[in-house]
Amino acid sequence: MSASNPVRKDMHLLVVVLFEESYADTLILSLTSVGGGQVTILDGVSGTQNLSQSIPFFAEFLGMGGRKVCKILVSAVPGPEPTLHLLEVLEEADIQFVEKDLGEIYAIPLSGAVTVEGNAFGLI
Repeated sequence: MSASNPVRKDMHLLVVVLFEESYADTLILSLTSVGGGQVTILDGVSGTQNLSQSIPFFAEFLGMGGRKVCKILVSAVPGPEPTLHLLEVLEEADIQFVEKDLGEIYAIPLSGAVTVEGNAFGLI
């Protein structure tokens, strides 16, 4: 870990699983606003979709037809309650994330994460 690049202890990895792709642009802008940094976007498939493709009979039987594709947005953000901050920013954009059941938001503390800088490993 470089002394010239101190690591903040209040960082979180904010993960948004977005079920409605039409909201992706607004979510990206909101995450950038909350974190001020980079947002990584991944395409995902729900676990129930994977299972229903493997065993179609059980998908019909258990009602697992549900959501199929999702976007996963990931960003490292500062602050003690990044999920609440993101929800506030979304409400300012007139998006009721929770009420519309648009997805899931997870905040993972990075205080014990491992970083890789050059060829050295360092604990945050």
